[in-house]
Amino acid sequence: MVWKRRVQIAGSGSFLVTLPKSWVKQSKIDKNMILTMVSNRDGSLTIMPEGSGKLIEEIAEIDLSRQELKPQDVLLGSYLLGYNTVIIKAETEFSTTEVSEVRKIVRRLPGAEISEETASQIEVRVLLDPEMITPEKLVRRQSSLTASMISDCVKALLKWDAELAERVVERDEEVDRQYFMLVRVIRSALRNPELPAKMGMDFLKLMDLRMLVKYVEDSADQCVRISREVVKMHSKARRISLAGLGSMGETLSDMHSKAVELFNSFNPSVLREIIEKHAEVEEKLLSFEEKQNHKTYAISLVKVFNSLAKILENVKDIVELLSMKPF
Repeated sequence: MVWKRRVQIAGSGSFLVTLPKSWVKQSKIDKNMILTMVSNRDGSLTIMPEGSGKLIEEIAEIDLSRQELKPQDVLLGSYLLGYNTVIIKAETEFSTTEVSEVRKIVRRLPGAEISEETASQIEVRVLLDPEMITPEKLVRRQSSLTASMISDCVKALLKWDAELAERVVERDEEVDRQYFMLVRVIRSALRNPELPAKMGMDFLKLMDLRMLVKYVEDSADQCVRISREVVKMHSKARRISLAGLGSMGETLSDMHSKAVELFNSFNPSVLREIIEKHAEVEEKLLSFEEKQNHKTYAISLVKVFNSLAKILENVKDIVELLSMKPF
C-alpha cells in the first residue's frame, strides 16, 4: 500500500509527517514507542517499529511425517531462511543413513551444530550473528577459491592429472560453505532493514550480491564436473592432447576474479577489457572444440567443453549484472 503525506514544519523548525492510521494499528504502534528509521542509498526512508526486522519465530520445528522431504533438505532450507534452531522430528525413528546425511550437511553449514539427538528427533542450533559478517570478505574468499579451482581443473585436464582433479573436487566443499553463509546473511538482511545499513549496502546491491554468489558457486560446480571427467578418463585418455587449450585455465581464472572484483570496486576500463576478452576466448574455445575428433571419448569431452563454456558464460553474466550501476 502507498500513502502520501504533506510535510509540515513545527514552530521549532522541525519537519513533521503523520503516520498512516491503518499502519499504526497493524503495527501496534503506541505512545512513546520507538520507531527505527533507516536512510537508504536511493534517498528513501524506511520506518519500522524497533525490533520488527527480527524473525518472529527463530525456531523451526518440522514434523517429517507430514512432509515428503528428507531431513537434510529440511535442515538446509531452514538454515538458509535464517532460523537459529531447527528441530526435526521423525514419525518413528531416523535411519542410520538419514542421521549420517544430517551430520554431513551440518559440517557444511558454518555456525551449525547438533545440540540434541534422539532416535526420533534431531535439534540443530546455528551460532552465527549476521551483524558480525562482512559480505564483501566472504565474496572475495568464495571467488578466490573458485578462481583457483578454475585454474587447477584445466591444469588437471591438460595433464590428465587425477590427483589434482580430486583436490579440486575437495575444494568445492569450502566454496559451498561460503555460499550457504552468504545466502543466509543476505536473506537475514532482506528481512531486517537495519542490517543492510550496517553493512553499507542497499536492497538492490543485496539482490545483486545474491545473484553474484550463485554465478560464482555455479562456476565452482563446473570445475567439479570437469575434474570428475578427468578422474574417470585419465588412465585411458592420456594419448589425447588438449595442449591447444594452452593458458585457458589461467585466462578464465583471471577473467573470473576481475569480474567479481567489480562488485567491490567498479572500473569501466576493466569492464571493457573483460567484455573484449570474452569474445576472444569464446571463439578460441569453439574453434578448438570443433577440431576434436576422439569418438571414444566424445561424450566426456563434450561435457568438459560445456563446463568451460558455462564458466565463461558466468563471467559474462557477472559483468552484465554489475555493469548496470557503478557501486
